[in-house]
Amino acid sequence: MIKKIAIIGGGPSGLMAADILSANRYKVTIYERKPTFGRKFLMAGRGGLNISHSEDLHNFVKKYGTKSFIFKEIIDNFSPQNLRDWCEGLGEKTFIGSSGRIFPESFKASPLLRAWISRLEKKNVVFKLNHDWQGWNQNNLIFNTKYGEIFTHADVTLLSLGGASWPKLGSDGSWVNILRKQGVVVAPLRPSNCGFVTEWSDIFSKRFEGKSLKSVILSFKGKKMRGEFVITKNGVEGNTIYALSSLLREEISANGSAQLTIDLKPDFSVEEIKKRLQKPKLKLSMSNYLRKTLNLSNVAIGLLMELPNRKNFNNFTPESIIYAIKFYTLNLHKPFTLDRAISTAGGVTFNSIDENFMLINKPNVFIAGEMLDWEAPTGGYLLQACIATGAYVANTIIKKI
Repeated sequence: MIKKIAIIGGGPSGLMAADILSANRYKVTIYERKPTFGRKFLMAGRGGLNISHSEDLHNFVKKYGTKSFIFKEIIDNFSPQNLRDWCEGLGEKTFIGSSGRIFPESFKASPLLRAWISRLEKKNVVFKLNHDWQGWNQNNLIFNTKYGEIFTHADVTLLSLGGASWPKLGSDGSWVNILRKQGVVVAPLRPSNCGFVTEWSDIFSKRFEGKSLKSVILSFKGKKMRGEFVITKNGVEGNTIYALSSLLREEISANGSAQLTIDLKPDFSVEEIKKRLQKPKLKLSMSNYLRKTLNLSNVAIGLLMELPNRKNFNNFTPESIIYAIKFYTLNLHKPFTLDRAISTAGGVTFNSIDENFMLINKPNVFIAGEMLDWEAPTGGYLLQACIATGAYVANTIIKKI
């Protein structure tokens, strides 16, 4: 007897599960609350779709932090190479960039998504758009639609509803209360790969909002990241900030703030800076002096003028300048809100599911993707994990059902 499978959520993990299950003679229906599929997937591709990373799997799996031991099996089941092969099967060849990141040759998400949806249509997957899941009525799924509330039954349900970042695109975390009412333990949803709030002067904020501070090293609790970050109206964001976001968030949660150390001139040693500062200042302002002698950017100089003792900036001693440049301290007060985060930490705890990713207290209901309690940095690790968990759960359903 052909089993009816309901996949709730039309993002990458749900679509991947549908791809595999429909190829194995299951009757698959995908329910999506929005009018179209893959909205966050398309958003991720606006700057070039970074689908995965090419580093060796041992180091790759480490990016999942405390959940690495769980993701080892998931990534072994559907590796970055498997993902590249899958993309090519959809007519989208991939390439490895200079940073090791993997991209489609088109550098876009839309061609891949169109080919993906087309293949699912050919496999007779049923699409139910504008269906907003509301939970269960006994064993029936409840959806709000433009025609009112409807009920439907499925032999197996896969929940792939995303986290709570980018809520306008569909994943707003409304499923949390639904599952908690069923006794499922859900760790609080928190921003991940996010920016942080700090206190800028009005002058600095107006002058440098949207500007990047490039070629710096950020340090926090022994972890260092080289790159750039962006000044926002009330804080900082960017890839180097995102890479440290989980550590910074936990520090703020525990102690109320986090002190991020910045080396504003990592290519210059302390000795080199000291040597250059021996040049006479003459009648130059301190800003122009540092710009000429150290080639400091306007943003870096602006940061120095944000120091608590900035009123004495023109009279800084060489020693205080060197320390400020090599060990600049930026106080961060709180993460940006969830709607400004790239991804979400928290979700359905792994103690709430079995080895097949089925809810322990809700038989034949499986969980995949960002709904689960894990996080990873940007760089391809997020999308790889979402797609790989969809593949993993699909394969466990095939073995179990």
